[in-house]
Amino acid sequence: SKTLAPGYRVGWIAPGKYYEQVKQIKLFHAMSCPAITAEAIAWFLETNRYDRHLHKMRDILQTNAQRFINTIGEYFPPGTRVSRPRGGLVLWIELPPPANTMRLYEAAMKEKISIAPGRLFTLQDQFNNCFRVNYALPWNEKTEMALRTLGRLAAKCS
Repeated sequence: SKTLAPGYRVGWIAPGKYYEQVKQIKLFHAMSCPAITAEAIAWFLETNRYDRHLHKMRDILQTNAQRFINTIGEYFPPGTRVSRPRGGLVLWIELPPPANTMRLYEAAMKEKISIAPGRLFTLQDQFNNCFRVNYALPWNEKTEMALRTLGRLAAKCS
């Protein structure tokens, strides 16, 4: 359900020889899980609406990624590099050294902008000038302004 709506928390399982154990666990948890949600998603899948949804989302996300990359290129400090890791909806941004993305994170949070400093992704002392940003947000004026603000803050954290 993550590709439909992350809050649904619906999934499927093929338990094989563990059918009885899974059935008991499911029975226990079914009391708090609305069946109507699971049924609606099942219908969505059975009627091929999910495939159409995925195609539409791919187009939207591709456009979002490009808009983020273009805005970063325009409003971030010269020498900023952007990469798009495979398998996710994030961009990895490398600011020119000696940028400190922990300071950027703190400044961004004051503006209600969330980033993930690169230091969080390693046990070594590295990626201090890098951060990750999610591009799956709806692209609108608020998102664009937040990214512009982040660029301005990034220039101050160098």
